[in-house]
Amino acid sequence: MSEFLTVLSFYYLCDSTAAVRPMSGEEIFRCTQAYETVKVYFVPDFELEPIGTLARFRQMQQGYHGFKAWERDNPELVKELRQNAEALVRIGF
Repeated sequence: MSEFLTVLSFYYLCDSTAAVRPMSGEEIFRCTQAYETVKVYFVPDFELEPIGTLARFRQMQQGYHGFKAWERDNPELVKELRQNAEALVRIGF
């Protein structure tokens, strides 16, 4: 779970950064990868379908819904991680 929380913290940092300034192409690429990693954590199948297929889209959709359910089930942790991310953005991390 700690690896997941590290990636999730980075994702929240991306979200907070995007709220205050335009992001570079490299930042967008890294943030997109982090978001996909977060969603994959909630995909029960270990075999991901090929990118660009309907099956992969469904897996990512399932991962998104799993992630949102996890956020609803862990509001205090989500709040803490988001506050940490917002603080880093404020200090110009």
